[in-house]
Amino acid sequence: MLCGAPHNAEIGAAWAKRSNEGRDYLGLKLDDPSFNAPIYANLFEDEDAEGYSLIWSRPNGRRSAD
Repeated sequence: MLCGAPHNAEIGAAWAKRSNEGRDYLGLKLDDPSFNAPIYANLFEDEDAEGYSLIWSRPNGRRSAD
């Protein structure tokens, strides 16, 4: 994933996945040095096929300063 035109910094990636119920979705990881921790998310198409739902979580631990 890219953001911040004109420099287009990469802040994450997405992978095609399939749930146990056979539903396709994207698994995402967003990370940037300015974040305390990575953000993990799943992007599902809504059942009415008119939009998408992003479900995300963050690990409880904080990133250590290197």
